[in-house]
Amino acid sequence: MKVGMIIKKFIGFALLLLVLTGCGSESERKSVQFYMWGGDENINKYIDQTVAPYVLKEYDIDIKRVAMETNDFMSKLQNEKSVGRKDGSIDLIWINGAAFKQAKDSELLSGDLLSDLENTQRFEQVLLETDSGEPIEGLEIPWGKTSFAFQVNTDNVKQPPLTIDELTQWIQNNPGRFTYPDAADFTGNGFIRQLMYSLNLDQINGDPTLKQRQKAYEYLSEIKPNLWRQGKDYPKNLQQLDQMFGSSDVDFTMGFNERRALPFIENGTFNKSTRTFALNGQAVTNAHYLTIPFNSPNKEKALQVIEALTNYSMQAEKLKSDVWGDGSVLALDQLTGEQQENLESKSTGYHYLNEWENQSDFSAEMIQLIEEEWRDYVVRP
Repeated sequence: MKVGMIIKKFIGFALLLLVLTGCGSESERKSVQFYMWGGDENINKYIDQTVAPYVLKEYDIDIKRVAMETNDFMSKLQNEKSVGRKDGSIDLIWINGAAFKQAKDSELLSGDLLSDLENTQRFEQVLLETDSGEPIEGLEIPWGKTSFAFQVNTDNVKQPPLTIDELTQWIQNNPGRFTYPDAADFTGNGFIRQLMYSLNLDQINGDPTLKQRQKAYEYLSEIKPNLWRQGKDYPKNLQQLDQMFGSSDVDFTMGFNERRALPFIENGTFNKSTRTFALNGQAVTNAHYLTIPFNSPNKEKALQVIEALTNYSMQAEKLKSDVWGDGSVLALDQLTGEQQENLESKSTGYHYLNEWENQSDFSAEMIQLIEEEWRDYVVRP
């Protein structure tokens, strides 16, 4: 009788130990809360269907993608900072430009990440120096780079306007068929910055002067009556503009990423006749980054995710046109010959109507000023 009870107790203890052991292995696999703009389904799919399974397999880490506008998660971090929350809710964020400067100035970032990574020589070294003119100082890690380009439906636009003069004439002849996002949106602001280069050819060195900026505001005011809804409303963001373009409400969309149209064409969102071009053969070039907040409870795991997102296999995968089409941040001279050829083969053969030169983006302060001036000079009058 006593032996039987002992055996039962032993079995019960063993079962409890198995349950606890199972729970322990789950708790050790900490999830990384990755906050990022979620307006592009191809990017979302890349994280959910490519990166997440890879990171789970290689690092035993669950990535929890949290879709949120950049301004919103920046406000969230500011609030956590103001109340002294040390155990934060965000582990990893996608950031660049004005948002990076704001986070840096407000001390919302974890610190020098570069020294914690393996083989930092793998990156294009220029991408480690400044972000929209702001010294990076190791606070963020490059994830991708893109050029600002336009997409046009060539079924509707038989002779696409490739210069600023041709675009002006086309908008005048086709009222209601062109628009751009609000300047608070990163793409909308990028369009205005692109216009400044196109209207001041070979004249801008660094940030534009007030006179150079006013040329763009005057231009936008002139075309305003012929825009979608006569310029009384603007798409809130790129996602809305893409939807309008996909449903043929307008004939153009735009964005940072010269390869961005291909996934949309392949999944049927964009017309097969969609082609890409840069205005006046110039394109504002922009890099985007990953960083860790000051109060991430999971910095070590977040660093491992950054390692994964910036390794060769994940960079090569996101460069594919049917995945994301986002540019690589890897230095070619640090890769094998086969790897170099692989990346270069994925960067060519796209549906481009012209070639272009890359132009440096403006400072974070200038980007913010352009948003404010756009409202004063273009929207309110």
